[in-house]
Amino acid sequence: MVRRTLALTLYLLVILPMTCFPWGHEGHRIVAKIAAKQLTAETRAKVAAILGTSVANLEAAMAEASIWPDEVKFQTKTGNWHFVDVPISGPFDIGTLCAEHDCVIDRIEEMADRLRDNKTDFVLTGAPQRDSPLFRPVPSQELAFLIHFVRDVHQPLHSANDGDKGGNCEKLTTSITHPDPQDKRTTDLHAAWDTDEVLAVMRELGNEDATANALFQAFNNGATVQQRTPTEWAHEANSLARTDVYQALQLPNHTAKLGQCAPDIAKVTVTQQYLDGNVPDVKQQLMRAGIRLGNVLNQICGGDGCRADRPQLF
Repeated sequence: MVRRTLALTLYLLVILPMTCFPWGHEGHRIVAKIAAKQLTAETRAKVAAILGTSVANLEAAMAEASIWPDEVKFQTKTGNWHFVDVPISGPFDIGTLCAEHDCVIDRIEEMADRLRDNKTDFVLTGAPQRDSPLFRPVPSQELAFLIHFVRDVHQPLHSANDGDKGGNCEKLTTSITHPDPQDKRTTDLHAAWDTDEVLAVMRELGNEDATANALFQAFNNGATVQQRTPTEWAHEANSLARTDVYQALQLPNHTAKLGQCAPDIAKVTVTQQYLDGNVPDVKQQLMRAGIRLGNVLNQICGGDGCRADRPQLF
């Protein structure tokens, strides 16, 4: 695992263009680590087998798997799987947004079903081949997608749209720089929620491990997480986008075709005070995502589900 991680890091630094670095990897890793703590002994063993690791190293392996879908989404053309652009201009309504199953809600359900039923016909066009450091066997692909997408749907701007592609069209008046020189500057509102809101949580709770531990402990101490459905998760996130993003920043309503930016969208100012003010809601969403993901894995990996040795199509 150490050699694979080193090879993957070198591959990303040397070969991939900077635009391919995943946003929000801290949030994905924290959610994966919370979920790992929630797993039963049976599920831990099955998930470890799928990821080709030991039970003792499961949290690290799940955290690594959680960012893989961002690393391959350009070559596999799976970018649309990561969100559902529900408009904030009216009542919450999925409508036809998932008609082609090309949205995060349907892909969560698909990956969960595939792992539960040990299906063998999953083919990911453009998937990295065996000689690539990004290669994953099919069960590991499905698991990585599931881990990743559960966090995505809990990020408010992955479940909302205002003619701005979930905040991607809302450029910042002043970009946000990061201490790590390898990290890109944050230049749009969506990225601020993907990355900088999570970093604001970590400034309060500590590094990824400390944050995952604190949020899992909050759940054990009585914080309530209702399981609900992926559609309901999106509804929760959409509601937070309305209050914590569009209303809090007093952003005007825009109209644009799906997947396009409305014309003349003004730049928006995001301050550290704004980011810090959302910390309670971001902590709640990270905790919800981790606990719900753990519960889903426990449900689908019971009985005969989540076999690592099923025949594969490559």
